[in-house]
Amino acid sequence: MNAPVPASDTVSLESPQPRHVDLARTLMHDIGSGRYRVGDMLPTEAELCAQWNLSRYAVRQAILKLCELGLISRQAGIGTRVIASHPHTRYVQSMDSLSDLARYAQGTRLDVVSRGVRPASDAESGLLHCAPGAKWLHIAGIRHDVSGAAEPIALVDLYVAERYSRLKGVGETLDTPIHTMLEQQFGIKATRVEQQIQGLLLVGDQAVALRVPDQSAGLRIVRTYYAQDTVIEVTSGIHPASRFSYSMTFQLTHTSN
Repeated sequence: MNAPVPASDTVSLESPQPRHVDLARTLMHDIGSGRYRVGDMLPTEAELCAQWNLSRYAVRQAILKLCELGLISRQAGIGTRVIASHPHTRYVQSMDSLSDLARYAQGTRLDVVSRGVRPASDAESGLLHCAPGAKWLHIAGIRHDVSGAAEPIALVDLYVAERYSRLKGVGETLDTPIHTMLEQQFGIKATRVEQQIQGLLLVGDQAVALRVPDQSAGLRIVRTYYAQDTVIEVTSGIHPASRFSYSMTFQLTHTSN
């Protein structure tokens, strides 16, 4: 099957901004002020990690943002070079709240198929931004409409950081978002959510469980929930394209050089 191509959204839910955003802004200022001129190399990833006490993932997020603004370019084996002193004119997409992201789950329930703490596989480590073998609470289930419609909406995998694995209230069904339960039970609040939307083909057990023909089109939505720079939850939902649509409204703010 064709490899899925992700489209990403990052939503900030409250201040202060994550540290990698501060790093991106600082580097942008340093480039604009001439500290790093066009043609100069930025500090290496390892140097930025040490200077800012950030993870490699957080530093890469900051560098990616500057790449998107057209300020720098990355070359394997060479480094990161400044290619412009000011960002291109662009549009910034804004979302207001976590409830906007979670709206698709309203009026649904998750029928839990399995639950348990287990180590992340090599493949899951990329999804969870962790080392292989790190333990997570994994909850798998099938999402249905509460109206009683027989056809399922999605196959769902929920991952919760091990420190919150004592999560209560997960029985045969689940109708409260995990991030809400984490806040209620542990006082931990998601401050940022990153979202990826991927197209894929539903084959084998996935097609059977979703009651669609093999090789049907599907949509995968992955959301990563952060408390500052720490991942506390990851959700993955696989939907049949024939029974699912996702609507988003963006407030567009035009910025110029």
